[in-house]
Amino acid sequence: MIWLLRILRSAQNCRVIVALAVSATLLASCDRPRLDENLCAIDQTPAGSTILLLDTSDPLSAQHQAELRRLLREMNPEYEQQFGSDFYIAPREELVVYELAEDVSELRPSLRLCNPGENPNTWEWWRELVEGRAIAMRRWQQFGTSIESMFVNDESTTPQSSSPILEALGVIVPLHAPSQRVMADASYPIHLILYSDLLQHSDALSHYGPYPPAENLLDTPALRHLGTSLAGIEVSIYRLERSRDARWQTVDHYYWWTKLVEEFGGQVISQESI
Repeated sequence: MIWLLRILRSAQNCRVIVALAVSATLLASCDRPRLDENLCAIDQTPAGSTILLLDTSDPLSAQHQAELRRLLREMNPEYEQQFGSDFYIAPREELVVYELAEDVSELRPSLRLCNPGENPNTWEWWRELVEGRAIAMRRWQQFGTSIESMFVNDESTTPQSSSPILEALGVIVPLHAPSQRVMADASYPIHLILYSDLLQHSDALSHYGPYPPAENLLDTPALRHLGTSLAGIEVSIYRLERSRDARWQTVDHYYWWTKLVEEFGGQVISQESI
């Protein structure tokens, strides 16, 4: 009789444990955010932002396209898991892509995408009880696929007559990195990537001719409006070389942008000429 009572007690304990585990996982599932069509949490701020300004005012060469594809692959969580990457979009962080337009008032994201979460292959066993591993894996793979297929270069595109890069930054950066956020949460990672020939060309300032040193830009009354606060922002610069523009794409021009980012309060973490 004693052994039977022990068995019954053990069974009751197991039921209690199972009930507690189910309750805990159900409560955990309530905290998991719903995702929108961009795999971003609804009504929640992303954990960080990568902002890519893609200059398509001139068609990209084959080499420039190949380098862009490599950069995009590094944002893919599959790539980061295997090789590591400084450009990895971490879980709950967003990637926002803009293509440079002549009229900066028309700038809208051509892509906004969030990493929906950790690789389901790394989950603890209990997470499968509340999340649905197959759905999570499909979303996770969708993120990587969407990044790598986001841009198709149309070489028949008519070149634009202007490249208002600084004006575009003045529109984009405040949307994603307002000074209030930077001051309130210094841990919020913001990464700005410029993928461009970097030949600023607008009515206000053109690199096709004389232009002031970067450190004097904000001291020139007629150019102060081109300033944008990059405080707390990490910046990667890719200058797309073109033989026809070799006269303007000098070494001094290359480092003009480095100095400009610093003058605007940002930090250059990567710079490359392609």
